[in-house]
Amino acid sequence: MIFLLSTTNWIFLGFWVALLIITVIIELDTANLTTIWFSLAAIVALVLAALDINYWIQILVFVVVGLILVYITRPLIKRTAGKEIVRTNADRVIGKVGIVTAVITPNEIGEVKVINEMWRAFNKEGLEFAIGEKVSIDGIEGIKLIVSKLDKDKKIEII
Repeated sequence: MIFLLSTTNWIFLGFWVALLIITVIIELDTANLTTIWFSLAAIVALVLAALDINYWIQILVFVVVGLILVYITRPLIKRTAGKEIVRTNADRVIGKVGIVTAVITPNEIGEVKVINEMWRAFNKEGLEFAIGEKVSIDGIEGIKLIVSKLDKDKKIEII
């Protein structure tokens, strides 16, 4: 039966397979659910294409199934996932003093040793820091430390 498909349905069969692959790749590349609903809708449309159903019905079913899945599951996932902040204890380095181990320039991310750990680091003010220079850890952005010149009046505590 699948070999007797019209040319249009063969095209749509390929289209749904390609869309399924693309949405799955996007889903695997992101941390939160973004395209899973459309991956499932593409599977439904793929089945319809294999059954030689009119392509307008395939498109309509894809859109409707995708929207229904988003409408039903998105609020449920948001409720169960919650907005709880997971503490990683990485913020323990904020306020500490680190030692530059790889040069930090306005155009290049460097490296800082703080609390016996190596961190990638940068400076938002466009300052340059040499190896061995002491810096103040002001914050964390992603997995990189935000550093600044060490305040001369600040009590130095290098751990």
